[in-house]
Amino acid sequence: MADRFDLTSVVEASEVLNASLDLDFVLNNLLLVAMSRLLVGRGVVLLAEHERAAARAGNPPGFWVAAAKGPLGLPLGAPVEVGAPEGVAEGDAVPEALRARGVALLLPIVHDGRAVGLVGLGRKATGAPFEPREVAFARSLVGVAAAAVHNARVAGQLQRVNLDLAARVQELDTLFELARAFAATLDRADALKLLGYTLMGQFLAERHAVLLRPSESAPYEVAAARGVRLDAAALDALAPLRDGVEGAAVEVLRAHGLALALPLRLQRGVLGLLLVGPRATGRPFTEADRAFLTALGTLALTSVERAGLVEARIEKERLEEEMRLARSIQERLLPSDLPRSANLDLAALALASRHVAGDYFDLLPLPGDRLLVAVADVSGKGTPAALLMANVQAMLRLQAHDFGDGADLAAATARINRVVCENTEATAFITFFWGVLDTATGRLRYVNAGHNPPRLVRADGAVEPLEAGGLILGVLPHVRYEEGETALAPGDLLALYTDGVTEALSPADEEYTEDRLDAALVRHRARAADALLAAVRDDVRAWADGRPFGDDLTLLVLKRTA
Repeated sequence: MADRFDLTSVVEASEVLNASLDLDFVLNNLLLVAMSRLLVGRGVVLLAEHERAAARAGNPPGFWVAAAKGPLGLPLGAPVEVGAPEGVAEGDAVPEALRARGVALLLPIVHDGRAVGLVGLGRKATGAPFEPREVAFARSLVGVAAAAVHNARVAGQLQRVNLDLAARVQELDTLFELARAFAATLDRADALKLLGYTLMGQFLAERHAVLLRPSESAPYEVAAARGVRLDAAALDALAPLRDGVEGAAVEVLRAHGLALALPLRLQRGVLGLLLVGPRATGRPFTEADRAFLTALGTLALTSVERAGLVEARIEKERLEEEMRLARSIQERLLPSDLPRSANLDLAALALASRHVAGDYFDLLPLPGDRLLVAVADVSGKGTPAALLMANVQAMLRLQAHDFGDGADLAAATARINRVVCENTEATAFITFFWGVLDTATGRLRYVNAGHNPPRLVRADGAVEPLEAGGLILGVLPHVRYEEGETALAPGDLLALYTDGVTEALSPADEEYTEDRLDAALVRHRARAADALLAAVRDDVRAWADGRPFGDDLTLLVLKRTA
């Protein structure tokens, strides 16, 4: 019968051990061969901590239990803080941590001159000490097993690397598909919903929240949440996070059952925060998980930003369409051609400070060589102001339709005021001036409802403001108005205007004022109406010195020629 410690036994064991790249198979068979040949009832294989896959960074160097048989009390994976012996350790030379577990013989697994592991064996079943030939056999067995252990570990590491690469490829594929999904999403709510579904499906994290803010200086707002309620104090504690979680933020996460807080960055800085609860499986998040979640959150944040830009563009286009519609309404309200009169020289100017003005003027020929002249300034801008202007024009023309030579302008103004009060909001009002001019005699009857007093400039340069009337339209429904009367002699002119003229600002924030308007009208009174109007317009522009007009500007000039 062959000696169980002869060279043939070592060779046979080597062939078995080197036939596999499965580390567990190699280690367990190494123990089985050693224990059966040496007749021991317990054995353990320790691998060096620095060789261990996913080594725990920061721990002191040591070993961990890779395989064990018999009553050692050493669970697999447990750390064992022992040093590697110079050679074979036996009896009292075995470190106390292992000797207390019944290890009587300790042999290093050496590869490329360094100890990659230890094989520990218990006492012999007979109680006798190990014979030199037994120790020599064990040393030879461990020596030939070193290459098998190294190869199996390298194969295991390669397998793990391949698995990690496959996982990374899968994550990249997932991110690519999600990027396409987020790119196709133009709605903020849909983007946040997709993020929530991915968190639940990919990570089994039902508790999560997304915090967003327009800039780093603005506070966070909860854009989406599931299973989490954050108050203002919690949002304030989370606002300073840039990289890791620290300070009060740690308590916020703990109090709300959250596992991660990941800042989300765009070019403008940290504009989002992704809060994620624990997995339903209890498995902790790895660094790769954190990187994936950060990329996922950034995709969602980019999609939300893009959705906001799309919404802003749609809103801008809607407003532009509203402005176009309002401008179209307004253009239909203003006279396209000025009336012709043998006794009057007429000119009109209307400049809108924006797309749509709140100013209105009208010139309406009446029977008997009479002319209805009106100017108004509607509060507000845009479509509401344009529609209110349309109502004013409709009421004005309805009243003027039945105007006889002795029509009561004051009563008609009161009726217009009541209609405005009944059909508009309390914040809507109108300054309004209108009058009826007899072009043959120059007689002018008028009512001024809170409007800038038109300037009657006599041929000799005297200026008379037309102020008779009453309160602006749209404030109180039951208001009485006073009718004023004057006359234009040949050479006199009447200038009707809105406050955009007199309130035009210089670069020094000084208003143009009625005094400057009077001076310009007097200075150019001898000119024809259109030349006079152009001169006043140029004077106002020179005063503004390139500064945009802050309000609509309307100027109407009537000059009696004969």
